[in-house]
Amino acid sequence: MMILAEIGEVGIHAGADCYKLRPSLYAISQLGSPEEIVRLYARMMGAHPSITDALHVINCCAEDDVSHIFGHLDPGTLQFVPGLAQPEHAIHIARALLRHGVTGVLPPLGDGAPKDGDYTDRFVAREHVAVAMAHLGASSRDAWQMTMTELVGAMRAKYPPPPELDAKGKP
Repeated sequence: MMILAEIGEVGIHAGADCYKLRPSLYAISQLGSPEEIVRLYARMMGAHPSITDALHVINCCAEDDVSHIFGHLDPGTLQFVPGLAQPEHAIHIARALLRHGVTGVLPPLGDGAPKDGDYTDRFVAREHVAVAMAHLGASSRDAWQMTMTELVGAMRAKYPPPPELDAKGKP
């Protein structure tokens, strides 16, 4: 199994087994409606994220069942049943998955680019998939499997920002 941490994939080793978590556009789209995704992101990045939200993110990004590692909610009581990992580890991992899956994790661009403080109340994965298909020539399947970090990096490679101009208007 190959894990690509640079694009947001997380490898979890439990004994002899390795589990991959990938915050692809498809996985992120499974978190809820476009508005729910943004609200979930805000809750997870806030001061008091919940283990329930973290498990939701991890489970949507997991290729296999990882409930024995991170825990789960008991269906009868809705109480948290711990797994092998500490709950705070699940929260840190879920935050990393969301950053790579929703905003991308690359250095900011120059002056014309959106700033980290820019806000939108919706994350529409299919719009990002359409960008990957139209501008990068990705197939629908490949586009849905991209993370935002991959998409932003590929778009920057294909359409690099213009060089910054000095006071005289020269690069």
